[in-house]
Amino acid sequence: MVFEPLGSGPCRAYLIASERTREAALVDPVLAEVEPLLKTLRERGLTLRWVIDTHTHADHLSGATALRKKTDAEYVMHRDSAVRSASKRVEDGESLGLGELALKFSHVPGHTRDSLMLLLPDRLLSGDFLFIGQGGAGRLDLPGGDAAAHYESLRKLDALPDGTALFPGHDYRGQASSTLAAERAANPVLRPRSREEYLRWWSGLKLGPADWMHSVLKANAAGTTDPNAAVVSAGGHSCEAGAGACSTAAAVVPEWTPAELAKRLAAGSLAVIDVRQPEEYRAELGHVAGSRLIPLGELAQRLGEVPKGPVVTVCRSGKRSSRGAAELIRAGWTDVHSLAGGMLAWNEARLPVER
Repeated sequence: MVFEPLGSGPCRAYLIASERTREAALVDPVLAEVEPLLKTLRERGLTLRWVIDTHTHADHLSGATALRKKTDAEYVMHRDSAVRSASKRVEDGESLGLGELALKFSHVPGHTRDSLMLLLPDRLLSGDFLFIGQGGAGRLDLPGGDAAAHYESLRKLDALPDGTALFPGHDYRGQASSTLAAERAANPVLRPRSREEYLRWWSGLKLGPADWMHSVLKANAAGTTDPNAAVVSAGGHSCEAGAGACSTAAAVVPEWTPAELAKRLAAGSLAVIDVRQPEEYRAELGHVAGSRLIPLGELAQRLGEVPKGPVVTVCRSGKRSSRGAAELIRAGWTDVHSLAGGMLAWNEARLPVER
């Protein structure tokens, strides 16, 4: 099986293909990336058979209609979808063939009425039904959103083994994949709760503005191929609703330059929390001596490992460390900084690293 995440931004598309027949499926393609996707298919000698949207998207314009018009592929969505250009509508539990592969669909309403997750033998593509770690899941306050339906949909995961790999529809936090075991331990929407407790939890979340999303939903339902059909906001974790969404305002994160951090480290006690993945921590850029590795997606569950004194968060370029510092500030830390420019800037300043 060929399986590859695609896309340059937080929206994740996936290429699935048969090694034997060279037939391919694209899942959740973005309209702005249609031409690069077609080039990828040509270069690899793949024939597009299925274009699949896991739901009607609210935060970006779908490329599925454009791909159907440019190829012989069928556009697949759930039978309840309002998208008029979908040419193949699937039921809960239905499978579609792709050479020797079987693509199995499970209807998981909650984020939208037409939400699907796509099951392969060892992995699932969850769309916006489930994100990774503190990302929680796609917001439920848009048309068709239903917390009670989402609670029931989550029960469908109970039958899947811990080792099942998870590939979500968005990667806002630098985490491209996870496992159900990790999500059962860390994802706030999978925390054991009664139905009533779950509904109360969702009702307590204070999410960012979503007015612009209504025009995106409308454009996608109409099957637009016009990249200017709706204005798409470029800021924030627009579709995400998780543990961090409870804050009514964004935390303000102060930064230190590499030189400032080096001076602080020389002056005395300071906790350095590296929020990258383990393979990055051990890789070419190295890490700050004495730093503690706590990947961003695990930070909320490992707050007990973070000292209450001065803390600086570190990552590759400064983006994840800023989000990690913001999580600490929301959790009550008062003396927190992020390393501006991350380990890239630290190395450029020729400061010492451990590997």
